[in-house]
Amino acid sequence: MKNLKLSTRILCFCMVAISLTRPLSAQGYGGALTFQGFDHYLLHSAGARASGGVSIGIKQDIGIMFQNPAALQSLQQMQVSLGGLYYLNDQNQTQEYAPVRYYSNLSLLLEGLTGPIPDPLPDSTFFIFTPADSARSTVQRPYDHLRPYWSKSGHDQLPLQAMLALPVTLGKFKIVAGAGAVTYAGMNHYYQNNNVLDPSILSQRPLPILRPSDDLPLKVDWYQTLRSRSGEIRGYGVALDAVMPEYNLSVGFSGMILDGSTDDFEQRIGRGKLTFYSNAFRVDSVYHRITKNGSSDFSGQEFTFGSILNGRYVSTGFAIKLPVTITRKYTMEVLTDTIGDGTLANSSVEGKDKLKLPWRGTVGLAITPRENLMIGLEYEFRPYKSVRYTAADGSESTPWLQSSLFRVGVEYQPVPWLALRGGMRGEAEVFQAEGNQIEGNPVTYTVYSAGYGINYFGLRLNMTYEYALMKYQDIWSTAISKNSERRHIFLAQLSYEIPWMFK
Repeated sequence: MKNLKLSTRILCFCMVAISLTRPLSAQGYGGALTFQGFDHYLLHSAGARASGGVSIGIKQDIGIMFQNPAALQSLQQMQVSLGGLYYLNDQNQTQEYAPVRYYSNLSLLLEGLTGPIPDPLPDSTFFIFTPADSARSTVQRPYDHLRPYWSKSGHDQLPLQAMLALPVTLGKFKIVAGAGAVTYAGMNHYYQNNNVLDPSILSQRPLPILRPSDDLPLKVDWYQTLRSRSGEIRGYGVALDAVMPEYNLSVGFSGMILDGSTDDFEQRIGRGKLTFYSNAFRVDSVYHRITKNGSSDFSGQEFTFGSILNGRYVSTGFAIKLPVTITRKYTMEVLTDTIGDGTLANSSVEGKDKLKLPWRGTVGLAITPRENLMIGLEYEFRPYKSVRYTAADGSESTPWLQSSLFRVGVEYQPVPWLALRGGMRGEAEVFQAEGNQIEGNPVTYTVYSAGYGINYFGLRLNMTYEYALMKYQDIWSTAISKNSERRHIFLAQLSYEIPWMFK
């Protein structure tokens, strides 16, 4: 019997080890900051974003030179442009627990509801012989006042882009050269979980953890974790577009140098040590707080090749982004408090990790049934399953998930000086919900947009509003975390055509 219990215990710990070493494609239990936020790259044209983010069919707008450099073909004069955005976002998480078989009051403990429950009345016939008997004889209570929910609101404003483009005619060819500085990615990120269990006893993947026994109890760390990041990555680059009017073909190339920094914060606060027996558990008090403050410096490049074939009623095109490697250098100050009297152990960590991005691209078409009406359709493929992350210690993993997204937009000009736009586009995170029914499916949502453009003697003003609501549920065997983030984004872009052209 002892050999059987020992074998069962070994199997249990093997499954725990497997669950802790699987790829981190879900964020239900948090995790360390690495490249979170880098996948949230920005589209720089307010007009294109009002039309669902499509690039094919957008005319007289240098804001898409790094999205598809071939779209510079429509410029007839030198153009300068400035743009910015302002956003509001609200995040929240709520957790709900169902009773766990053999440990019915665990759900009440994790929801912070055991405080008002009285202990069982003394029974003179009940004698406590073991720690398991002690756990069964009392109600287990938390040692803090945390609840399994949180909410956070924020706002920010970013300079989106500053660009210049100049068209030049050389014989039968038209060359458009452009240069610009943009905010490549907004790196703001926040995640929190007040009920982390390590090992994750409520998880079902890859295998559930076996029920312990009184002779071989299972010890579980219970803590709160949170992480946050603020900052942005900037891009500085040039674009070149060659137009061949004879073939109605435009071919473009752009390149950017990426550079930026973020302020990073991570914290882990111990809430208790849980010891599970066959049909009871005990909570012991712990004091353990780890706080990490630091920064990350990002560097890399991005190169885009695009082409557009123009037709009278239908235009088609594509844009391909070449494989690149992004480097992050980070430094963190680590403060560890295990006593609670203000005595802190201070240490520092620094290192360098890398993210290698594969080929990515979009393909689309623009339909113009009337001269003043454009309907754009675009398909974007993000093969992020091939993204390779190299940690500071040299270990490699593929933590991101791939996605395929659609965009659709429309632009209507009731009069020559006014353009009305609307659209929608799909967006996807690089992680999946915990307990995802279809393994490998990332969290997705839709961005809805609307806006208008005014053209007055070469001066163009584009205004855009975007709305997005991301919702997903992390599901464990007897628990669920409901996560949501609501975003409101306002964009403005002002451009001017300078009446000068070299022929």
